[in-house]
Amino acid sequence: MFAFVAITLVLAVVAIFTFLYDRSGDTVLRLARVWSRAIMRAAGVKLTIRTVAPLDPRRPYVFMANHLSASDIFSLFIAIPFPVRMIAKKQLGRIPFFGWAMHAGRFIFIDRGNPIAARRSIEEAARRIKNGHSVLLFPEGTRSRDGCLGPFKKGGFHLAIASGADIVPCSLRGTREVMRRGSLLIYPGSITVDVAAPISTEGLTDDDRDALLERVRNQIREMSGQAERPPAPEPSTSPVAA
Repeated sequence: MFAFVAITLVLAVVAIFTFLYDRSGDTVLRLARVWSRAIMRAAGVKLTIRTVAPLDPRRPYVFMANHLSASDIFSLFIAIPFPVRMIAKKQLGRIPFFGWAMHAGRFIFIDRGNPIAARRSIEEAARRIKNGHSVLLFPEGTRSRDGCLGPFKKGGFHLAIASGADIVPCSLRGTREVMRRGSLLIYPGSITVDVAAPISTEGLTDDDRDALLERVRNQIREMSGQAERPPAPEPSTSPVAA
């Protein structure tokens, strides 16, 4: 706990000050990799990275991963071999130091409760990708509470098609055991990150979005070994209370 807070605070302050000389945010992204490695090593976490195909560092990608724990972020910053910006909920940007560092790194924030603002964030992300920036998002939208793979939201797939960037499916295993929901403690353990081959979006339109979503979701589910979340029960129509 102390190591996590100390490392995060020190590097967050450094990241914030980099904005004085680097408005691109690239220095913050390099610091994010240093931060992630330091956190994992201090906690005694063993990280195994398995990459199916080499990625071209000159091309932008949309990385998509399952979401089990806050430690997913550390794991992916290490596993992805070049700078990547997260698309994150706006609440994270309000956290003192941590959120300020994310702003300095030019991360992209989405207001889930405001469809118009969310659409603008997706459009901004598409512009960033066309300018050569890779992005990382969790298409489930939130961490899994039960360990099952939840439904995917469509916004990330609209983003990939609109920008013309390849999607790189990623899967994480072990992160839920290493860092439990709602806790700042990271326990020793093993995490495996699988990085699949890129999936092209060339020539696709929004009419192809649902099929693309299912393809990516099926691949992440197979790599992660997660069970499908059962559908929510239909509301009872009986006039008699249970």
